[in-house]
Amino acid sequence: MPTNHTRNDHITEGTAGTQGVELKVTVSERKERAAARAFGLDPKEGERRRIFFFDTLDLALFNKGLVLRAREVKNGKDDSTVKIRPVDPQKITDSWRRLNGFKIEADGVGSKLIRSASLSVDQRDDEIKAVESGVRAIHKLFSSEQERLLAEMSRVHVNFETLRVLGPVRALRWTVEHEGLPYPITAEEWTLPDERDLLEVSIKVPTAQALSASAGFDSFLKGLQLAPQGGQETKTRIALEFFVRQSGV
Repeated sequence: MPTNHTRNDHITEGTAGTQGVELKVTVSERKERAAARAFGLDPKEGERRRIFFFDTLDLALFNKGLVLRAREVKNGKDDSTVKIRPVDPQKITDSWRRLNGFKIEADGVGSKLIRSASLSVDQRDDEIKAVESGVRAIHKLFSSEQERLLAEMSRVHVNFETLRVLGPVRALRWTVEHEGLPYPITAEEWTLPDERDLLEVSIKVPTAQALSASAGFDSFLKGLQLAPQGGQETKTRIALEFFVRQSGV
């Protein structure tokens, strides 16, 4: 059992050089209804999304810390994202930091804190649908700057010709306030094609507040009896592995 001192050191080291921290918990299926009640999640009020991933059928990119993603947002702006982890913020130049859509964050899932770099760019209407239907190449969703980010920071070479479209995941997203926590809460529910639901709750805080926010978030979730039991798998891994199995591999 790690001491508070060890845990604090872990958080401090895991967030150094980042612009913010996102702390996440994937709620077990048996707790989803309780979470929905606790946060007042009304499906009619959630922002609707369709989410696609692009990887090989052995998840060669994801298993080496790389995520290529595209999101359709109903009544919002579609986008594509390149996300790389882990990264060393000290090795990232200011030219990247000044770029619109670029972020350096620490992702907290369970006991892990992993620093990541990501770059998102907007997509025009129906561009993602064209890739989904196969009439447009996957690489056309990603800008020259995103490809340069891959070349400079990723540990794996990306051959877009070998990638498959994995998805879509139907998603609902809410931002809610709760009297028990001084931070806005994001709740995101993913529904896989077999109707399995994955509910993640998260908060984003400035890096300087990571220590206090992590302790407060843990205590808050335990008070609602929503704290995860045992190891946590991210919803992204669960979704990707589902689509690989669905492909028959």
